[in-house]
Amino acid sequence: MKNKMDISLGVAVGSATQIALFVIPFCVLVGWAMDMPLDLNFHVFETMSLVLTVITVTFVISDGRSNWLKGLVLTLAYIILAASYFCHAEPPQNGLSGTSKVLIN
Repeated sequence: MKNKMDISLGVAVGSATQIALFVIPFCVLVGWAMDMPLDLNFHVFETMSLVLTVITVTFVISDGRSNWLKGLVLTLAYIILAASYFCHAEPPQNGLSGTSKVLIN
């Protein structure tokens, strides 16, 4: 099983696709059933981190070869992404959601 890059890429991409298409929407449905507020409304930070992740992985796997440096780059990118999510604070909502109440006198 040495030098089977297409199999390993298929497993990695297949796993990521399964998570994106099944597990996340399933978690939303479970959250609704438990009366917990959970939706698929991704804000700018989450969207940009997803876009940068896709671009990074595309550049790393584009030639179909791997070495220790590419693995190190992906590991460091994962650590940086985890640290940024840990330190990220969501700004308060300044819209009409949850604040528009009709007062009847």
